[in-house]
Amino acid sequence: MIKITINKQFSLIFLMLVSLFFLLGCEAQSDINTGSENSSIPTQNKLSEELQMLQKENSNIFWIKGTGSIKQKQEIIEVNLAIEHRDKEIINATKVVNENIKKILEIADDLGITNDQIITDEYSISPVTRWVEKEDEYGNYGESQIIAYRVYNSVIITSENKDIMTSFIDKSNAETGNSFRINNIRFKAKLNDENKILAREKAVDDAMKKAEFYEKKLEIELGKIISFEEFQSGTVNKSKNDMTPRMMMAEAMPSTELFGGESEIISEIYLGFEIK
Repeated sequence: MIKITINKQFSLIFLMLVSLFFLLGCEAQSDINTGSENSSIPTQNKLSEELQMLQKENSNIFWIKGTGSIKQKQEIIEVNLAIEHRDKEIINATKVVNENIKKILEIADDLGITNDQIITDEYSISPVTRWVEKEDEYGNYGESQIIAYRVYNSVIITSENKDIMTSFIDKSNAETGNSFRINNIRFKAKLNDENKILAREKAVDDAMKKAEFYEKKLEIELGKIISFEEFQSGTVNKSKNDMTPRMMMAEAMPSTELFGGESEIISEIYLGFEIK
């Protein structure tokens, strides 16, 4: 009887100790969590302050766009011409094309057009096919059949002399006949660094004049320039400078006339002013 009573007392003491350790462990974990939450508050506040500062800086910028342009003549003439011939035999078609290309190069040389003004644009040999209806013991059917071969050679010739180019086109047409093709004629302006600088200067002047206008009309005071962006200068053509492709015939025809136009170098900038 005494032995049973002692065991019961020991069990009660053991349960009390386990409960006490459990309570102490929960309180310690709670303190750790509370400390972690408290330590994260300054970090969150710091991030929030940085975002607010960034928004404030962006909202304190007054953006103004400036545009400047310079017109210039299109002095460069670029002619894309070709020789094309079809024949049942590749060797015959190639021979005709090569002979006519040789004539064109000789004409160019006689007119003073140098090799560095002539580049090959495309050279190709391709079959010419047609769809043929046939019949055998199984019935009607169709298949693609090669009827000839097309040889094509195109070159690009560039010059600043309009008279030379018109003479070159007329003579080449007369010498090569129906195999002569003109894909297109383009007019281009020279790359002029001085005009690019002038376009930039005009863009800056335009932006500064707008700044003065907005200060007066909006009753604001603009400070120093704190941001700047520039778009790459481009050239915009102001004339229809592409002649549509057409086949040049060997018969007598009026002399070719070429008319160049103008192009425009455009510069765009964005100035970010501080608002006082």
